[in-house]
Amino acid sequence: MDGNNRWSKKNQTNRSQAYKKGGDNLLKIANYIFNKYKVKYVSSFALSFHNLKRSNNFLNIFLEVFKTYINNLSIIDNYNFKVKFIGDLSFIKDIKVIKQVLDLEKKNLSSDYTLLIYLNYSGQKDIFNAAKKFSKNNSVQFENYLSTKLIPNPDILIRTGGFQRISDFMLYQISFTELFFTKILWPDLKLSHIDKFIVKFSKLERKFGI
Repeated sequence: MDGNNRWSKKNQTNRSQAYKKGGDNLLKIANYIFNKYKVKYVSSFALSFHNLKRSNNFLNIFLEVFKTYINNLSIIDNYNFKVKFIGDLSFIKDIKVIKQVLDLEKKNLSSDYTLLIYLNYSGQKDIFNAAKKFSKNNSVQFENYLSTKLIPNPDILIRTGGFQRISDFMLYQISFTELFFTKILWPDLKLSHIDKFIVKFSKLERKFGI
């Protein structure tokens, strides 16, 4: 979900409003994909491990917007999907917020659809941590030690904001994922854009190396 900061400059608004609009867009797009395409999982890269190296001002703004959404737990009751957070949440020092995150993950558990929100996540660290656990056990299934265990690998990855790189997102899991890059900034991504990407995907012949 890249381009929030550039969107704030483009529209001459503050970054808090940009992240709020980005958060609203995530819920709208996820709900649309679940309902129209019956996709079981939608993943969003909200905050990377490397983003924590940014300024305190950035992190404070991000956390304030994040807390606003978490505080409003009733918002998820308006949707027919559950939410799961993936990543190291220890950077959130407010115990109340952590509890609210856990409470949010208990909502809509009977739903077949899951919105995965990656916070303080690193694909490299995920592989490294899984390798350490794997080496200490007699299991032959390496994937069981990844943070995405029991979650299917993504079919499509859409990166907004113009950059054509993965930026340390699900490096192990995207070996056969179809990649789409767009210059559109995340808050400006529309449902019609999603339809176009999925139409392109549907026309691809996927051989998975065979």
